Order: sequence, then C-alpha cells, then structure tokens
Amino acid sequence: MTRLGLVCLLFVAAAAAQSQRSDFAQSRREATFPPDIFDTRPVALDPNHFRMVLENDHVKVIRVRLGPREKSMVMEIPAHVMTCVTDQRVRVNYAHTKPAERSQKAGYTVWVERDEYGLENLEDKPVEWILVVPNGGEKPG
Repeated sequence: MTRLGLVCLLFVAAAAAQSQRSDFAQSRREATFPPDIFDTRPVALDPNHFRMVLENDHVKVIRVRLGPREKSMVMEIPAHVMTCVTDQRVRVNYAHTKPAERSQKAGYTVWVERDEYGLENLEDKPVEWILVVPNGGEKPG
C-alpha cells in the first residue's frame, strides 16, 4: 500500500509540474509571438515611417514621413490615393523592377495601384504624404 500511495503521489506531482510547464510555455509563446506577427500592413511592418491616422469602415488614412535621406523598407503597399504634404524628391525602390526618381509639389494628388516598393528621401529635409486606402484595398487576411 505504501508503494502504491508513493506512485500515486509521484504521478500527481508530475502531472502538476507538467501543467505548470505547459502554462509557462503558452504564456512565453504569447509574449514572444504576438497574434499580429504575420501582419503585412505598412503601419505594422514599418511603424517608424507609416502611422495610422484614421481607420473606419470605409477607409484607412495613413501618414507617411521620411526624415532627411531616410529609406523605408520594401513592402507591399495597397492601392490608395496619395497626397503630398510637402514638396519632395524621392526614389521609389520597386521590388521587381529598377528604381525610379519622382519629384512632386505639396498638394499633388494621384491614385496609386497596389505594388511592392520602398521609398527613399533624396532631400535634406523631411517629406510627408497622406495615403487614403479604401476599404478592401488591402489583401484579406
């Protein structure tokens, strides 16, 4: 009877320890890998340059700011309306083609289709844009 009681006690202690390890591992996974790890939105991938200003059922409004001579990372940018807040000269570094330089004046507004690219400020002053992404302009998921 003593051996049976000891075996049962060890079994219960092992199960409790396993449960604690499992809870610890789960909390560690949640801390290490947040649920949005596969979030491909520009505001998630490059929050230093892309900031969500407004989001509702109809649109997402994103402010893009690059400091002097700064670059953003190359990523997929959803289709959007772009309005330049400042005069600017930038290089658009496309993922699959050659880079292209662009110069626009403040107030310039244009529709831009979805594409993969990064931006490089060629000026010695900051540049800013506002992007208006219609609902459904981003990839689902």
